[in-house]
Amino acid sequence: MKSLKAVLGLLALLFVISPAFGQQLKVADDSSSGTYKKMLGEVIGVCSTDEFSITEVPVSGGAVGNLDALVNNKVDAAFMHSDVFLFNSQADPSYNRFKTLVALWPEPIHVLALRVSKTSKSGTFSFGKAEFNSLSDLQGYTVGAAGGGVLTSKILTGQGQGGFSVVDEGSGANVLKALDNGDIAAAIFVGAAPLPNIETLDKTKYKLIPIGERIAQNVSNVYRVAKIAYPGLTNGPITTLAPLATLVTKPFQTPAKVNAQRALRGCFTSHLPELQDSYSPNWQLVTPNDQGVLNNYLDIPAPTGKR
Repeated sequence: MKSLKAVLGLLALLFVISPAFGQQLKVADDSSSGTYKKMLGEVIGVCSTDEFSITEVPVSGGAVGNLDALVNNKVDAAFMHSDVFLFNSQADPSYNRFKTLVALWPEPIHVLALRVSKTSKSGTFSFGKAEFNSLSDLQGYTVGAAGGGVLTSKILTGQGQGGFSVVDEGSGANVLKALDNGDIAAAIFVGAAPLPNIETLDKTKYKLIPIGERIAQNVSNVYRVAKIAYPGLTNGPITTLAPLATLVTKPFQTPAKVNAQRALRGCFTSHLPELQDSYSPNWQLVTPNDQGVLNNYLDIPAPTGKR
């Protein structure tokens, strides 16, 4: 009996010393470009151990689908760009219960247009095709997007006073098809540059255009200024805006889940130099100890118990 008590006491001690022992954090990482999945895989590669693991949970719908999975308790954390969360929290204050676990890299807004527009000029006495050199030129026209890009577009035309209509095309492929057909005047994609579906486009057919100062000033409290450059699609770097890729979670009550949150944040912080040196270049855009743009950084309680 004495030896059994000793073993139980040792196990209890080990649990206090390693509070994340055997815990896992379920994460949603869907995105149209596959960026979140790739980056989560790299985090899993450096952070998962026998004591702590990160589990990818397949969802659909990009950042919007990831947030929905978090809201409905299907996952413990979800990747999204910060304006997707902001849009939802403004519409429903109950979303403010969700918090930033880790702030990541900027995800520039890509505004794509045809070099030779298929969109007629607006106005009763206007003739010919319109030419778009910035998003600010699209007042009165239609913009297409998919996933979280739809909410980004709504912020740019709403708070940004862009004055354009937004159509949800359902997928990135459908957005490009609508642009090719002339159904939309421009397409909006959001993600860390270079976006795979953008950098392979025909340079003679498409161009990337800046946001424009008028809209940028109106949404300066939502986005950070960013530069993107795609040879052939831009004439050198162009100025755009960027939400921040953010791993969003919520305060938990059970010690196991709190321990898992602490373990992930701690591992990410300690392994960030390794990620920056050896993995995706987007890690080099991450600022250590950045608490993001949402003003909702999660305060994780310190471990309890005595060693």
